[in-house]
Amino acid sequence: MGIDHDAVAGEVVVLHEDLAEWLGAGAAAALEAFIGQLAQGFSMVTMEGVIVEREGLVEGLRGAGNAEPGMSIEIADIEVQYSRADCAVVRFREVHRGGRSRLTTAVLVADSGGRNGVRWRSVHETASS
Repeated sequence: MGIDHDAVAGEVVVLHEDLAEWLGAGAAAALEAFIGQLAQGFSMVTMEGVIVEREGLVEGLRGAGNAEPGMSIEIADIEVQYSRADCAVVRFREVHRGGRSRLTTAVLVADSGGRNGVRWRSVHETASS
């Protein structure tokens, strides 16, 4: 049995709500909630093909509070591609305010201390129309 698919879908939505609240309103609690969900060893591949480690992402985000007032991120087409007891791979579409769209694939790992019982281990973003 894998990680609960509903918990994964819920985590995808709420993490992006946290991010939008930080970038769009500068809500410090939202940033801390976002950071708290990143597993140690987290990394991501940006749409530009750059690998960003956890520390670099956190550093960049700390200076970006309210950088995009009114920011919103719509999440759609959530599909758990694979799951087992200790991890899940999920793909979803992000549509940022202004119409910027990306397909994101993420690996979430089981963690009883994480929100929804998971933390984010890896993200790979791809530009999409």
